[in-house]
Amino acid sequence: MDVEKRLVIAKYWDRDDLIRRMRRIEGQARGVQAMLERDEDCKAILTQLAAISGALSQVARVVSACGVVDGIEQVTGPLDPDQIRVVLAEMNAKGRL
Repeated sequence: MDVEKRLVIAKYWDRDDLIRRMRRIEGQARGVQAMLERDEDCKAILTQLAAISGALSQVARVVSACGVVDGIEQVTGPLDPDQIRVVLAEMNAKGRL
């Protein structure tokens, strides 16, 4: 993968934030595995799975949005990173991302 492609997320979103989110999801998944190994209550396990699903959906929306921006840039040329960050932050704040 070339550097331009790898930088799309870093250019428009806090890559470190996404990595932290993924690490948190990984920890939650390990927690669910441990719960299953201990034969814990299904309701508690489902609660954790719902949290994992929601967190993973948030990461997927950000990566998808960056993919859309990348596609637009391929057609129109480079966009203003500051403007894109503002739009993505506004969409995120309104729950649209």
